[in-house]
Amino acid sequence: MNMPPQVAYGEEFMYEIALNATECVGNVVVKDQIPAGATYVRSEPPAQVAGNQLTWTFPSMDAGQNQSIKVWAKADKEGELTTCATVTADPRLCAKTVVGKPALAITKTGPATAQLGSEVRYDIVVSNPGSMTAKNVVVTDVIPDGLTQVEGKRQLDFQVGDLGPGQSRSIPVVLKAAKRGRVCNPAVAKSSNAGTVNAEACTTILQPGLKVAKTGDAEQFTGRIANYTITVSNTGDTELSNVVVTDTAPPETSIIAAEGGSVAGNTASWTIPTLKQGESKSLKLQLTSRAVGNLCNKVSASAAGLSDAAQACTLWKGQTAMLNEVVDDPDPIGVGVSTTYTIRITNQGTAPDTNYRVVAVFEEEIDPVSASNGGTVSGKTVTWPAYPRLEAKQSFQYTVVGKAVKLGDHRLKLTVVSDTIPRQVIEEESTQVY
Repeated sequence: MNMPPQVAYGEEFMYEIALNATECVGNVVVKDQIPAGATYVRSEPPAQVAGNQLTWTFPSMDAGQNQSIKVWAKADKEGELTTCATVTADPRLCAKTVVGKPALAITKTGPATAQLGSEVRYDIVVSNPGSMTAKNVVVTDVIPDGLTQVEGKRQLDFQVGDLGPGQSRSIPVVLKAAKRGRVCNPAVAKSSNAGTVNAEACTTILQPGLKVAKTGDAEQFTGRIANYTITVSNTGDTELSNVVVTDTAPPETSIIAAEGGSVAGNTASWTIPTLKQGESKSLKLQLTSRAVGNLCNKVSASAAGLSDAAQACTLWKGQTAMLNEVVDDPDPIGVGVSTTYTIRITNQGTAPDTNYRVVAVFEEEIDPVSASNGGTVSGKTVTWPAYPRLEAKQSFQYTVVGKAVKLGDHRLKLTVVSDTIPRQVIEEESTQVY
């Protein structure tokens, strides 16, 4: 209890009653007597006033709690002013506990897209936003179809244990993209006293794709131009950049034109800056060949680790041509004298020919006597068996011996046909008989 040491006559002054509870108490009653020679003015908290007696009542005070009472009075006379306060209280037994509520929260994050075959990383965060410890927390991650785990597991369990208020735990999950399409990876967190929460992260698994195809003339003659179309397609789910297309022509051929591309020797190349999902580009190529045969023109395409190849084959065909020659020796000849006719057949073309059929017909001045290479003499006609095959620029020859029987200008008529030249090619040789 504090009283100012000195006040002036007629002046208001304040004194204080301080209460400090060392134990829990109830029904606290404080009584104070206004000192003689002073007049009560007011108090905080307000008092119950009965004459010169002031009373304050407090229902309870806990251990360690303080309470202050201030009283204002006016000094009415000189001399010493004395006041005394009494305090009564009932003992009170108290106990306390804190009521809290555990809670669970979970989030799961991951990439929106991933390429087929790549690693896919997810992050699970489980937390306790409550005011009490969440006990025995277990997180379960269920691996969906389309994702795989390195050990082949289809479910991952993580024993988190207890999570205090405000605590969290981060759990990384690394999987592999195994199937094209959208997959959702769910996670569930359970606690023995905070229930169950769940979250999921969804990823679209993309598969890049590149395809090249080639079409062209199935047949063409040597020396002419064969046309080819190269089609490059993006068959995947992602956009492709800087697609490089390379066409390699056979060594027997020459590139005439590669529209929009560059040519170096027997190689043509193109670069496609961007090829969108589902988009195709067509490229044109022209070749010529100086050789016969089935020649295949190869093309490849590559971009971002992808590659594909194709080819188109053209049967380059040559053209046959026939040269027939007949030479007699000697010429002229007298009646009863023989001469020898040398017959040469040449394939002047660029392709082989087959089944050459040669016939020599004599006129009345000379009779055929004999023929080489199996030739058959029948009257005035000599016929040879079919010559089976003659390569380009090659030739074969026959001889036939004739004997002069009559004066005159004799003409030997030679006719030749083949499989590619079915119309008769006719050659004549003049022999003078005297």
